[in-house]
Amino acid sequence: MHVKTTVEGKKTIMDVSGSIDIPGAEQLKKALTKVLESDSDEITIDFNEVNFIGSSGIGKLLLFYKNFTAKGGRITIINLNKEITMLFKAIKLDKLFNI
Repeated sequence: MHVKTTVEGKKTIMDVSGSIDIPGAEQLKKALTKVLESDSDEITIDFNEVNFIGSSGIGKLLLFYKNFTAKGGRITIINLNKEITMLFKAIKLDKLFNI
């Protein structure tokens, strides 16, 4: 898994690619923690090149959601593939994140 982060003022754009398995989830957590520690108040996470997300990756996203929205942040996730979209809808993540 690979994460590329771009900051434009108070907005962060994160391009994620590969599989968000257990090691990938740890990489994602590190990248999201940097966003939490910054003064960003908006993040767009681009899943265009993500082909899999496991429960550990979902857990990291939920923890980030809790902490980022607590400080007033907005999260948008874009370009989910069909399978990941169905998963997010099945577990109601589409109600938390702007998708």
